[in-house]
Amino acid sequence: MSLTKTERAIIVSMWGKISTQADTIGTETLERLFITYPQTKTYFPHFDLHAGSAQLRAHGSKVVAALGDAVKNIDNITGALAKLSELHAYILRVDPVNFKFVYIAT
Repeated sequence: MSLTKTERAIIVSMWGKISTQADTIGTETLERLFITYPQTKTYFPHFDLHAGSAQLRAHGSKVVAALGDAVKNIDNITGALAKLSELHAYILRVDPVNFKFVYIAT
């Protein structure tokens, strides 16, 4: 899928607004993930998974930062996130089935 120049500009603009709330958005996203898909908690046995915990805030911030890297490198997202992908696949051993997404062709 290739984005138009206008679509790229929209994404970058939206990210500018989202990134100012990175900690809050990241924390809330993880909290919702654990409520909706409780099985994902098994990947965080050492975390305090209570709402608003320092560990959830810190990890949520990392997740949102990775999304920021993807936005900054929108023309090479795979390359920009390669190290993160390798970390999750080979060191953390996170099953890729947990990272499914829906692609809707336009």
